[in-house]
Amino acid sequence: MSILLGLISAIILYCFYYVLRETNRMFFLDLENRPIVVPEEDRKLYNLFFASLSMIIGNSIGVSYLFSRTQNVFSRHNNKRNRIINDQSFLGVNFMHWFTKLWFLFGIFAEELMGSAFIINFMLPSLLLIIVLYLDSWKSLILIVKKRRWKIQLLHLLTIGVLTFVLSRIDIVNYKSIDETMLVKNPSIDVPSSIYQYDNNDNYYYDNLIFKMNFVTKTEVGLFNSYNGNIELNDVYRYIKEWEDYVPEMHQSRMSLRLRADKNLPIKYIKQFELKVLTASQLSIIYEIANEDEISSRFFNRELKHRISHSLIKELPMLEGEPPRIPFIDFYNKLKFQDTLSLNISNRIEIENVEVPLNRLSKTLKNHINKSTVIEYIYNDSTTYQDYINVLSAHKIAVRELRNTENYDEIDASIRLNRFSYDKKLYEERNRIRLLYPINITERFE
Repeated sequence: MSILLGLISAIILYCFYYVLRETNRMFFLDLENRPIVVPEEDRKLYNLFFASLSMIIGNSIGVSYLFSRTQNVFSRHNNKRNRIINDQSFLGVNFMHWFTKLWFLFGIFAEELMGSAFIINFMLPSLLLIIVLYLDSWKSLILIVKKRRWKIQLLHLLTIGVLTFVLSRIDIVNYKSIDETMLVKNPSIDVPSSIYQYDNNDNYYYDNLIFKMNFVTKTEVGLFNSYNGNIELNDVYRYIKEWEDYVPEMHQSRMSLRLRADKNLPIKYIKQFELKVLTASQLSIIYEIANEDEISSRFFNRELKHRISHSLIKELPMLEGEPPRIPFIDFYNKLKFQDTLSLNISNRIEIENVEVPLNRLSKTLKNHINKSTVIEYIYNDSTTYQDYINVLSAHKIAVRELRNTENYDEIDASIRLNRFSYDKKLYEERNRIRLLYPINITERFE
């Protein structure tokens, strides 16, 4: 009876810890409202750890029941028996109580903050905890088991080990079905990576309008709102105007919507979307790019801010069913440029028909960044969103390095730290540096 009680207790405890872990996983959703997917190897280690604890505590409950059966009133008082009951009671109930609280309060949050490093750092302490608990369950039993103690202890260890392994292979929750359902409802978008990592300013509430763009089939591209609802390109204007109604007028000039798009999309879809944003009087856009940090990538992407080029109005033909476009004054037509640098973008980068490696692009562009030169991005049918981001990132790095020769970062940081006060000299100096090393871009399709 005590063996059966111990096994049942172990199974119940294992189910409790398993469900508790899955519940915690649903609490910490990523930026796409999906649960954190635990790798299979990590999941097996978690299950083995919980099964080991459950079997040891189940063994303790079984031993406690065995030695706590009612004795005859005339039986001789046995101190060893009382000691065994007390030790096993502490190991079972008390340890389970404080360990569950400690694991829930510390382990869960430590895992969320440490990611894959959690198992690496806590593997040895967890193993030592299992060993100590197992030996603790025997420290009083050895007072009674005198003959063939090592054989009995070895047999007991093998039995516990086999039962632990079998128990750890049981999945209480169909986690694969949960993950698949959540992924279908909230598909993953493989955003482009970028070597430029400096456009990560404070995320204000008026920058929270997100559009998503992803492949629906191998050849068809879909546009989605932040709730993954499929929308048409002509709906962008309405979404932006509704968003502007929500934002106070004093902040509307600083609003920038976000685009979360697959890195393999043809660039023409990105530019068609930008044109719609521009016709809604939004002059800039924030591209979401890959966050290389394992922990924070669960909760936000990094960003690359870009001023939309008015040259798209002339380059992109009107789509079928598109309402008449609002005429814009082309910003770059008002400027008198002496030079135009042609930059062909595809799987290879060419400046004036001369191929330039990506790792040398920033250095090459530095020689052409000035007031009198405009850089013309030229796309073809094979140009992808990632190709474009690669070039834009190198361009922004070149501009940033030139501006920093004038202490631009220090001036900009000072303005941001004192945003509630106005220092005219600082603002004028920042504007002077921006005009000295501008980002002048026009865009054209071959």
